Amino acid sequence: MTNPEKQPQRSQSSLVNLERSVGGLVNALTKGVTNETAPYGLNSVEFDLLRTCLEERECTATDLAKVLPIDASRISRMVNRLVDMDLLVRRRLRSDRRIVMLRLSDEGKELISMLHSRIQEYEAKLTDGVSEEEIDVLASVASKILANHEAMEGSS
Repeated sequence: MTNPEKQPQRSQSSLVNLERSVGGLVNALTKGVTNETAPYGLNSVEFDLLRTCLEERECTATDLAKVLPIDASRISRMVNRLVDMDLLVRRRLRSDRRIVMLRLSDEGKELISMLHSRIQEYEAKLTDGVSEEEIDVLASVASKILANHEAMEGSS
């Protein structure tokens, strides 16, 4: 994190614009995911959890807690629900029966692949007219802000 005393003063209006822009962007992205996932009884966080399982092939609830911005107890409840929906499958390791591995069921793979494609189409429409360079700049700025946030969280 940089020294706040060395930072240029930002106007209140630029910070408000940043807040509104980021909030609006998060809202637009979340709404798109929700519109696609809701008919299947999923919310955007459950979709993220299932998408992470697709990318990782097999993982534990602890692995998911490291990647997703939610607490372990909520992940546990979501995993139970997604297992009940036959989208996730649990498997205990033979070498250590305490460890429960999670993977997508065949139905889960099919659903998440289809939803992922539809969400990518939505995101392509959202970013129509925005260059890849502009997206990279936005991602870079967001990464710097998030790094500052993490540094502040770590120091408190």
